[in-house]
Amino acid sequence: MRRIPRHIGVIPDGNRRWALSNNLTKDKGYRYGINPGLELFKLCQKENISEVTFYGFTVDNTKRPSEQKFAFTEACIDSVMLLTKEDCEILVVGNTESSAFPKELIPFTTRKKFGKGGA
Repeated sequence: MRRIPRHIGVIPDGNRRWALSNNLTKDKGYRYGINPGLELFKLCQKENISEVTFYGFTVDNTKRPSEQKFAFTEACIDSVMLLTKEDCEILVVGNTESSAFPKELIPFTTRKKFGKGGA
């Protein structure tokens, strides 16, 4: 039986609203979105999804107050670093010439394999 590639795109959203609804400042919500993202990744692995794309930092995120930009950037970096402990391949794409592009993610702008790699 030939396996049909299955791909999912994920746009994390609602972290700031979640933070406010839990009596936290908006910048605190990003950290709480990391583990649900990892849980979703593991669920996709279990369901044999061959590729998962997480859409992270966008131009709109750079227009937020500085504490939110910092928290969002940290959450993006921490999410990638957390995935390096999983069986996966990581490729980060974006404008590496932008001052907003996290320098910690530059090494991931070429595909890297971790553990057993992707599906």
